[in-house]
Amino acid sequence: MKVIVFGGDGFCGWPCALNLSAKGHDVIIVDNLSRRNIDNELECESLTPIRPIGERIKVWKELTGHTI
Repeated sequence: MKVIVFGGDGFCGWPCALNLSAKGHDVIIVDNLSRRNIDNELECESLTPIRPIGERIKVWKELTGHTI
């Protein structure tokens, strides 16, 4: 099944995308990255550093062979 995860870069969206991908679904992430942009504008970092979405997608594919 093709699935769109809105907010896929976020705290809940990313784990949902991973779970659906692991189950064999075709996952598309849609996210405007507004939280990351706010952090950049304020020149601050999240208390829990999160790697950029591109890096996480690349590692996911390397580990599982699934594409998000």
